[in-house]
Amino acid sequence: MKKTYITFLLSIVCTSMFAQYDGPVAPNYNEIENNITLKYNYSELMNKYMAGDTEMSIEEQRHLYYGFVFQPHYNPSDTSKYNNDLSQVLNKQFLSTSDYIDVEKHAKALLTEDPFNLRALNALLLVYAQLDNSEQYKITTQKKDIVQRAISSSGDGMTKKTAFYVIKVSHEYDILGFLGFKYGGSEKIEKNCKCNSLSLATNPFDIDKVYFNIEPILDYAKRKGGGKL
Repeated sequence: MKKTYITFLLSIVCTSMFAQYDGPVAPNYNEIENNITLKYNYSELMNKYMAGDTEMSIEEQRHLYYGFVFQPHYNPSDTSKYNNDLSQVLNKQFLSTSDYIDVEKHAKALLTEDPFNLRALNALLLVYAQLDNSEQYKITTQKKDIVQRAISSSGDGMTKKTAFYVIKVSHEYDILGFLGFKYGGSEKIEKNCKCNSLSLATNPFDIDKVYFNIEPILDYAKRKGGGKL
């Protein structure tokens, strides 16, 4: 039941967009590093992403997302002040026009630091829907889909061996909503693998946790001598 639900969900997400999709495959970071030098131009991939290009292949999307760890400004830490700034505005009971302007400002600032921040992308969708900005809404929706599809194409999250691969801890929490789950309140660095697991709130499928491979995050922390991620 657990495996069937996740596999079914991911197959719908990916095969509906990519005829060549054959199922989740863990990213090979060494291969991706070589490919973004020899096969893909990373700047061009990023330009396509920023434009909300609907023609990007699943391989381009995977190289965009996972190839970001090889960019000089990659930082998996989740300590940006814009997180708090954005949360403070969104937690208001009612949002004014000036509040929406602030949401857009803080969300864009977050995306400058982390272009794949799903919380920031969701915040922009709220703003563009409110302002009837259909063009930016479509672009932002495509950007969000690209991030979700890249992560979804890497595993099913049901075991350590089939973990979802993410490049930032916050992306673990962000993807739970996409999968239809709520965070259960505890996380754990798993033994004998470069994995983190998040517990889930009670759900109809009796899935108690989801696994995430955080290899580049752990490698970054090791290079920096540890610290909060």
